[in-house]
Amino acid sequence: MELLVVIAIIAVLASLLLPALGTTKARANATSCLGNERQLGMGLHLYSNDSGDWFPPIQDRIPGGECSWRAFLFNYLGKNPRIYDCPSDKNEVYASAKPRPGSRASPWVLGQFTPGEIDIPSGLGAVNVHWQIGGAQPPFGRPAGYENNVCRWAFVESPTQLILFGDGNGDTFGVWPQDRWWIWKEIGSANTPGFNRVAQADKGAIRHLRKSNYAFADGSARLLDAGRIPCNTNECWWSAKADPH
Repeated sequence: MELLVVIAIIAVLASLLLPALGTTKARANATSCLGNERQLGMGLHLYSNDSGDWFPPIQDRIPGGECSWRAFLFNYLGKNPRIYDCPSDKNEVYASAKPRPGSRASPWVLGQFTPGEIDIPSGLGAVNVHWQIGGAQPPFGRPAGYENNVCRWAFVESPTQLILFGDGNGDTFGVWPQDRWWIWKEIGSANTPGFNRVAQADKGAIRHLRKSNYAFADGSARLLDAGRIPCNTNECWWSAKADPH
């Protein structure tokens, strides 16, 4: 009888402790993820210093295919593919070198200007929200042959209010498996105000206890409620121009 009482007490204590442990682990993952985004921001600054203040394109053509922005920053991040990921995301992991869960790994393409690099998803995405020609200048544009809107530091009007990187991607409907390394506006006209990651149901927008991490152009990184990030006629944190609409 006494043994049953002890077992019952242990079961009650375990039921009380497990949620707390889960929350603690989630917060630890969020902190690690935030650190990765800070490193991405530092990598961007180092890259632009060596590139005439130009940002890397979010996507570019290479012989035999295309590559993503990650290849441009790879050497500036110590060639560490884990920096592109968030430990809370177990499915879209750049360091796994797998184009999709269950597929064959291709570790030789990580961070390289080679076909296949672009196919691997990552837990963190670069920002190209208002991506269409003539729209608000995104921090990560695409070169001639695409929209021809690659960014440079001279275009950035408010570094404290320009988001460079964030959790997840903009593949709301799951139809762009090769594009799961950037954040964009999928619903409605891409150039109009009103982008809201939570309303768009973006992957990663509520990753960390219903919030998500973002790295800014001033070198800071913050945990934010994605549904409250400004994108209106007064300010937009997704554009190099402070008042783009």
